[in-house]
Amino acid sequence: MKNRNFGVFVFLMGMLFFGTTAPIKAQTYYALQIDRNIRLQAVDITAEYQPYLVMGTDQALDFQQTVARFLVKKKSVEEDPTLSYGAKYSLLKKLSNRETAEMGQVLEDYRWREYMRVKPNIQPLPEPPSQKSYDAIADVDATN
Repeated sequence: MKNRNFGVFVFLMGMLFFGTTAPIKAQTYYALQIDRNIRLQAVDITAEYQPYLVMGTDQALDFQQTVARFLVKKKSVEEDPTLSYGAKYSLLKKLSNRETAEMGQVLEDYRWREYMRVKPNIQPLPEPPSQKSYDAIADVDATN
């Protein structure tokens, strides 16, 4: 009787394990299916930085993944029809600053300084809005 209860317990634990890992794997698969264009764009951007930063394979992969994450965020801001141009500019500038800060975790100090030096040429921000088109949100963000 005890062996049978143990078998049922093992079966239930297995079902619980497989029942919870399948959705996680599905989410992981979905995350990996980020827009193919974004992944290709991240590869291209990493290749543009490579002559300046001379990264190893693992570091270049971390760099590329960080770029891809921020490209997804950038795309969502750019495609949001509810945001004004000033608000989009403000959010894109904040995203760029966060990306630069996170690259400090990926790159050594001397590579990070070089990254900050060449970033405006490789990943430029859009033109800032004229003073007339600033909305209240962008104006508040610009003063902080």
